[in-house]
Amino acid sequence: MKKITLLLIGLLVFSSNVITSQEQTYIPAWNSLRNHSTPQWLMDAKFGIYCHWGIQTISYEKGKENLSNDALLSQFKGENFNADTWAQLFETAGAKFAGVIGWHGSDLKHWDSDISDYNTVKLGPKIDIVGEVFKAVRKRNMKTLVSYHSVKGESWIDFAKEGVDKYSPDIFWVDASFGGTKGAHNKKVVQKSKYIGEGNLQSPVFQDAYQKEFISYFYNDALKKDKKVEFVYKSNDIPPSVGMRDLENGILTETAYDVWMTDMDMNVPPDFPTHGWFYRENIPLRSTNELVDMLMDVISKNGVFLLNIPPKADGTFPKEIEANLTKLGKWLKMNGEAVYKTSSWIIYGEGPTNIPEGNYTYHHNNHFAKIQYTKEDIRFTVNGNNLYATCLGKPDGNLKINSLNTTFKIRKGSIKNIVHLGTGKSILFNHNENNLELNLSGITLDESANVFKIILK
Repeated sequence: MKKITLLLIGLLVFSSNVITSQEQTYIPAWNSLRNHSTPQWLMDAKFGIYCHWGIQTISYEKGKENLSNDALLSQFKGENFNADTWAQLFETAGAKFAGVIGWHGSDLKHWDSDISDYNTVKLGPKIDIVGEVFKAVRKRNMKTLVSYHSVKGESWIDFAKEGVDKYSPDIFWVDASFGGTKGAHNKKVVQKSKYIGEGNLQSPVFQDAYQKEFISYFYNDALKKDKKVEFVYKSNDIPPSVGMRDLENGILTETAYDVWMTDMDMNVPPDFPTHGWFYRENIPLRSTNELVDMLMDVISKNGVFLLNIPPKADGTFPKEIEANLTKLGKWLKMNGEAVYKTSSWIIYGEGPTNIPEGNYTYHHNNHFAKIQYTKEDIRFTVNGNNLYATCLGKPDGNLKINSLNTTFKIRKGSIKNIVHLGTGKSILFNHNENNLELNLSGITLDESANVFKIILK
């Protein structure tokens, strides 16, 4: 009887283990894929960089606008490309994850494909762009991202799976062609996630069977490798809680209760429909001040900031990009405590700047850098008992933070100390029913943004 009891116990333990194993495996169904959780490392990272580099870079050169893809490819040499130099710049800028586009706008694959010979290893620059960038990024203990912008036909899944098998990206990012709701919105077929049917699409959107097949493949591969990964998609292209939604050049008007991402282009194109993304001469760039302001606004609203920086055709970066990113990294070294591993607060901030929703429902609402923050705009993040108030500018005289009055969330006597992160100096303050007033006399303030660490009891 004792042996039978032990045998039954053993079978129950074995069955329990089998069930647990099965529960950890994703099937291509939305309710199964909803069991995925955004990795903590990504929520903590806050800031990443990727690069648009390819034959389109050549096409933007004067006189080459109408060349065929094959002609462009013959001129795409990347003769000065150095993946370690790229990764060093990413790290200097303060990014915690980084990567490159894997497939964009043509059939050219930017990796060492076994499926198609039309790739950058066998043709053009003869470089495994994805592989070399990933190797250099991982050497610096940063996470990796690959983006696929071309989604055409059933064969797309084979190339996507190959990217997973060969390179194990930590973030697999897909553009609007993966789901088509952005295009449907432009055609007035859907509005946000509601079908309105006012217009007609010329072709059907990407089928959800293919979406589910690939996402489950990606997540199951991560389980086998004991990795925490994220799938990033555009707009309303898949159901909620399956991955992380991305807004192209877009900023939300309010705090989101799902962690989201914006991919922001460093280029500022002169007019619509002109796009940046790839390097072009004489296109203005967003300043370090703008990058800091957008970063703090996005993370205060439970977001992650992904920045595109465009290399030149030879594989080097313009001096202005290097200079702006170096200054950004310097600011983050002093103030990163208010960025990395933080969470958004009950309110994201205060101030006069209102974010327009835009014609594309947040997509492209900052495409032309029209959103400009002021020294009256404050953004909040939290970590433990510390509340960080970031002033998106240089205050004139003392700083009054109206939302931190004693009648709202921060009671009288609950503030232990306030420190200006840029200088490490303690700040004298007056906490009253109207505001929290910071005495900034004798404090050397930053021209772009200033972080005040409010240490609560």
